[in-house]
Amino acid sequence: MIKRVKTFLPDAKINAEEFREYGENFESEITRGISTLAILTIIRRSGTEGIYGYQLLKELEQDTKNMLIIEEGTLYPILKKLEKDGIVKSEKKVIGGRPRNYYMITQNGQQIYTHLIGFLSKFIEGIGSLLGLNVALPQIRYFYCPNCANQIEKNDNMKFCAICGLNVEEFQKR
Repeated sequence: MIKRVKTFLPDAKINAEEFREYGENFESEITRGISTLAILTIIRRSGTEGIYGYQLLKELEQDTKNMLIIEEGTLYPILKKLEKDGIVKSEKKVIGGRPRNYYMITQNGQQIYTHLIGFLSKFIEGIGSLLGLNVALPQIRYFYCPNCANQIEKNDNMKFCAICGLNVEEFQKR
């Protein structure tokens, strides 16, 4: 974000090298993991149809109101790693005369996704008050495993957490 900030006064704090460098490094650290989770979210919602890289980038920009911008040179290595790790799979399709790789989430990727999104949700909820944020996760659709934070759909009627094996049946009733 800081890289895209325009300055209007020569002595603006953001022009100071140490401020800008610290801010850019901090933003980079925070967005590294979130970028992967955001990419997985978009791939997941594309379902069995899948999504190709350029479309994914455009949806990411739109859905994050341009707060999370990933360059093509960053996206494709992330996609390759997710594919190598068995979290996504790709399929070549020719649509409109153009060959493209479409990415879909795997069953293993789906389980990893629910754990990661659960962890991030509970983490943000947990540190929210420390940062002066009011974060309250809606408990209507999801239940979060009290042991590992895995996000579980309430209508799954799952007896045991698929990630850590905790008997969550009793906790879901509360």
